[in-house]
Amino acid sequence: MVKDKELHTHGLFKLYLKSTKVHRYLIAIFTLILFFIVIVDGASPKKYSLSLNDISSYDIISPGNIVDTVNTAKKREAAEAAIAPVMIKDIKASSEALKKWVDFVLAVQRSRENSRESIKEAEVFELESNLNDIITEIMQKEALVLDTKLKDLDISLTNDLLLYIVSEKNCKNIDLDNFKDIMGTQIDNVISKSISKDNLSMEISSIERSINGEGIPQELKFIGSSIIKAIIRPNWVIDEIETNKLKKDAYDDSKNIVTIEKGARILAIGEKVSEDKLKILEDLNLLRTKSRFDFAFVGGILVLVLLLAFFLVLYMRHFSRKSLYSRRDIAVICIVISVVILIARGLYEISPSYSPMTVPVCIAAMLISILLELKLAIVINLVLTIAVAIIVKGDISFIYMSIISGTFAAYFVSNSTQRSRLSLAGAVIGAVNVIIILCFGIVYKHDWNMILKNSIIVFMNGLGSMVLTVGILPFLESIFNIVTPLKLIELANPNHPLIKRLLLEAPGTYHHSLMVGNLAEVATEAIGGNPILARVGAYFHDVGKLKRPHFFTENQMGENPHDKITANLSTLIITSHISDGIELADKYKLPNIIKDIIRQHHGNTLVAYFYHKAKTVEKAEDVKTENFRYQGPKPKTKESAVVLLADSVEAAVRSMTDKTEGKIEGFIRKIIKDKLDDGQLDQCNLTLKDLDTIAVAFMKVLSGFFHAREKYPEIKPIEKKQLKEAR
Repeated sequence: MVKDKELHTHGLFKLYLKSTKVHRYLIAIFTLILFFIVIVDGASPKKYSLSLNDISSYDIISPGNIVDTVNTAKKREAAEAAIAPVMIKDIKASSEALKKWVDFVLAVQRSRENSRESIKEAEVFELESNLNDIITEIMQKEALVLDTKLKDLDISLTNDLLLYIVSEKNCKNIDLDNFKDIMGTQIDNVISKSISKDNLSMEISSIERSINGEGIPQELKFIGSSIIKAIIRPNWVIDEIETNKLKKDAYDDSKNIVTIEKGARILAIGEKVSEDKLKILEDLNLLRTKSRFDFAFVGGILVLVLLLAFFLVLYMRHFSRKSLYSRRDIAVICIVISVVILIARGLYEISPSYSPMTVPVCIAAMLISILLELKLAIVINLVLTIAVAIIVKGDISFIYMSIISGTFAAYFVSNSTQRSRLSLAGAVIGAVNVIIILCFGIVYKHDWNMILKNSIIVFMNGLGSMVLTVGILPFLESIFNIVTPLKLIELANPNHPLIKRLLLEAPGTYHHSLMVGNLAEVATEAIGGNPILARVGAYFHDVGKLKRPHFFTENQMGENPHDKITANLSTLIITSHISDGIELADKYKLPNIIKDIIRQHHGNTLVAYFYHKAKTVEKAEDVKTENFRYQGPKPKTKESAVVLLADSVEAAVRSMTDKTEGKIEGFIRKIIKDKLDDGQLDQCNLTLKDLDTIAVAFMKVLSGFFHAREKYPEIKPIEKKQLKEAR
């Protein structure tokens, strides 16, 4: 059971792989991947092996506008540092200084009073022997209390200074009063000044010098210095918010940004690699040693490629469905696109500066126009122009040149029937390229030497595109069995081996084929088909008669071999010229589209003559119509159907005895109606209006061929004698 399931799955997989739909998808996906890889590789900047302080052996040009981050950072830091701080007056600083000074004075007074009262009590109640120890203890206690209060004021004094200022014995009241006057004056003076963080130490030093110059004890000078350092604070401070705003504005000023413009030289040959240059190369991802995968870059290109593919499929879905659902056409389109994109990549690798003008995008437009369809060629040219523009970094002159000259090229070679027209197309494309480059040069004020050089390059591009097109075209025609107008003209050459054989071995069939070709060409052109295809198909439609030419009426000069054989055998011989024709077509490598006309030019028509012979003359039993019909298939195209009608009309009209214009027209319309009633035209897209147009076209050709002639009068013997004497 499992084995049967595996065999079934394997069979489905093989069937899936044989599906033309799968083939189309695989071809398209492979081409899309190749397309994407080539564009990414071409658009990616070149990588360099450079390190700090190396001597460059490259001349590196900026691929776009890039910020010099190192020098930009330096300029920003310098601009930020140049901004002076915004100062504001701190009113609290002065009042707090006065308050702390007053609190200091009060705390000292309270400590001195407490110590004095405590000493008086001790003198009354204590013995004189213990008095000194008690006084010392009192003073120590008050010094500690004062120290606590002063620390709240941020004033720090040593224990000796605290004991000194608390003791009235050591620090006389007169000295303390003098000290208070001096300090009060100095504090008033200093808080009236503008003190900032920068000049604070200088002002404090100035006060210390003033105090030291006064006649007060050294201990008070030390105390004064400690007080000044503790209570004097800057009364002008930095406005951090405003200063930071100004610094930020200065830092962010666009004038500080150092930009390397597109096309500017980043590094010259022989130049030492500095820190800023190395950082620029790193930012541009141009260093091999610090190369990183640019996801944004690759992702952007992937989206563009997918959009181009979607655009092309969308166009083909609405305006070129036949090519979209044809494996052959998809393969042709994918090969042409791949060839052009690879050529573009190769040229860009060889010469990046001139590649936009040397890329032969027009090859795709011309090949698709010749092989498939003009409108599709124009759209594919647009898609390729956008794709190659990514590789050549969006050169605007290339975009204009490719779109305009590619459209001209596609139109000019469409339905070309002569190789000389293709050669002329190369010159026309080159001329259009030159005009575009000349206009761009004038608009952008380019140097005339550059314009001349570029004009020569783009003219050669046009000629080269045509040379490559002519060179590639036969390979694509042969590989994919595509019949172009040029190929049809070659097949219509009387020197074609099969046509020569037809002329020599079956001359009647040859002349019949020529006449059918004339009828088919005029009629097909009248209904909007491919007239050249119809003519060439008519030339080869009866080549199968070469196998037994004398069994066909037009090649018979004497007796008819069919008189000696049965109707069934005659029918077999007559109908076999279809299969014989296919064999010869295979042998002479005729295109499939010509083989289709050979195969379909009789449909499954009844061989009426031998059918009636079997029924009436031979009186055979059980005569079935299916045994006297061609094997088909019925015509599936306008061209095949017209050849079928032209074949029948030419043979029938030729057999008419009375070839008046009215009878010929009536006979033509009867034949067409019979084919229509017999269902031979069911599978082709001919309308009743088309059939009427075909009848008119046939009549136009046949009326000229079978036109009435004046009857020459019979010359009597006496008149002959007179003519002879006159000579």
